Amino acid sequence: MNYKVVENILSNIYQFAFDNKIIVAVLWIAVMFFLLRKLSKRDNEFYLKDFFKKK
Repeated sequence: MNYKVVENILSNIYQFAFDNKIIVAVLWIAVMFFLLRKLSKRDNEFYLKDFFKKK
């Protein structure tokens, strides 16, 4: 099989990230903020649900 297309796509992504480190850093922080916020909200709801469970 010829993986030249995939290799070129990954090379272009790497080259873009290397050339635009600031943009990539801001995007990475935004994505991590969004994912960690959703995870902490879900974890907080799970913990509070167990903590205040009626016995």
